[in-house]
Amino acid sequence: GEVVMIFQDRGGRPLEGLEIAGRLERPATQAGRVTLRFAESAPGRYVAPAGRLEGAWDLTVEARGPSGGAFQAERRLTWP
Repeated sequence: GEVVMIFQDRGGRPLEGLEIAGRLERPATQAGRVTLRFAESAPGRYVAPAGRLEGAWDLTVEARGPSGGAFQAERRLTWP
């Protein structure tokens, strides 16, 4: 029911204070798009409620740091 993202620097230290935007989309259809709202639950750990999902979804995430650095990622996630 949630998506968890862990952000660390090269030394393994947590990256705090990031602004993260994300969405889930079905790979084969435009129906069911979910906008994710991430909150920092612990240093470097960001959680977004996703609801009850089943099957394959494509995750797109963009994170921005306080100093302006940015990171983008895309992954396919599968729920039972």
